Amino acid sequence: MKRISAGLRIFAAAGLGLVLLLQPAPAAIDVDKVPNPLAAAHQWVGDNAGVLGPEYSALIHSACEALKAKTGAECAVITVDDLGGLSVEDFAARLFQRFGIGEAGKENGLLLLFSRNDRKVRLEVGYGLEEAVPDSLAGRILEEQALPFFREGRYGRGLYAAVRKTVETAAAAAGATLGLEDPAAWPAQPPPPQPAAADIRAPSPAGKKVKPDPLPSALIGAAAVLLFMILGGVRVARRVAAKRGKAAKMKAARGADNVSALAWTGSAAAGLVLAVVNKSFLPYLAAFGLAPAVGSFIQGRALQGLRRKIAGHREPCSKCGRPMDLLDEQADDAFLSAEEAAEEKAGGMDYEVWQCGSCGASESFAMTLGKAAACPRCGRRTLVTATTTLVAATRAAGGKVKIEADCRNPNCDYRKVTERSTPRLPPPPPGRSFSSGRGSFGSSGRSSFGGGRSGGGGASKGW
Repeated sequence: MKRISAGLRIFAAAGLGLVLLLQPAPAAIDVDKVPNPLAAAHQWVGDNAGVLGPEYSALIHSACEALKAKTGAECAVITVDDLGGLSVEDFAARLFQRFGIGEAGKENGLLLLFSRNDRKVRLEVGYGLEEAVPDSLAGRILEEQALPFFREGRYGRGLYAAVRKTVETAAAAAGATLGLEDPAAWPAQPPPPQPAAADIRAPSPAGKKVKPDPLPSALIGAAAVLLFMILGGVRVARRVAAKRGKAAKMKAARGADNVSALAWTGSAAAGLVLAVVNKSFLPYLAAFGLAPAVGSFIQGRALQGLRRKIAGHREPCSKCGRPMDLLDEQADDAFLSAEEAAEEKAGGMDYEVWQCGSCGASESFAMTLGKAAACPRCGRRTLVTATTTLVAATRAAGGKVKIEADCRNPNCDYRKVTERSTPRLPPPPPGRSFSSGRGSFGSSGRSSFGGGRSGGGGASKGW
């Protein structure tokens, strides 16, 4: 069984990797390699996803340039194909810090990040503008100005509407008016780049490509997914039967979720790979979507019955063999030692106490928890650790933290207090130059952003 589970994990990972290689979309750009548009071309817009075109880029640049000229605040608009596995919040925060958007000391920077393939947009707000553009307002700007256009595929119009509302709000808070106006005619939305996928099938001797029949491989793959889920369910049931105590049995039953997740992952990867390779999507997507769905339904019904059985389970007495009764948390304290009670209170262990009504015998079953560690002196899981910041780290100097480890065992007086230095915060890296190849539209005359910071304020939306 272990070999089967490990094999599917390897298959799922390999399948997903192959799918990524076969996708026609451009490769993901690393957050640390996103070009700095101001350093390279004196522009506030970096259209790495190719969704703006020169006309919308010029409109957005003009709005950002007006904000800079009237208030000193800086606004950057960055589009990417995807986020490379990061959350849109993490990607935006790291990009904001790396570019240093906003004036140093005033922290008056704004970043509008757009990810085409992830269908996510983020408005990141610097420290100094969080009162002018609070999180709730940032969310409304995205919801009302950007998303209606995004849902229609008009990304340039949506990004411009969101930028215009944002910079006008920031300028009004500084007592300035930007005087932005809509263009006489809205530019057409440029189609996003759609590179053609390479055909990886070998041609026949006659020079014609032979399309294989998808049905046999689709049926075999679906049967393999169902077989895996059945075998995984049997393994979970056997593990539940081998455990003693309700808590341990319930924990073992949760392993069914892992079986289901692996089946869905492997099925999706295999279905997509075969569909792309053979250019026959419907049979594979139907088979590899239906198989885990049917397996999950069967597994869910079986798991419901298993949990009902566990709920009514009574441990047999090791002395007389009769069913015992589970004591509640208050009653079982009388059967625990002081060390065991301390472990429960500290969150390091959980003890179940069963008592036989026939012969009076009692048994306890322990399950390890993770809130407390093992004490190096007494060995009990009663060691609780707390960390306190003594000196916060800055970019100029490192910090210091105090770590207090206390054993909550009443028969152990172990305590250890240590102090540890923390590294100083890294400085924002300088902007990197690049050649975008997407055209130019004016110049601000600046070489980089001002070195501002973000405190995580802003809002994120998907469409």
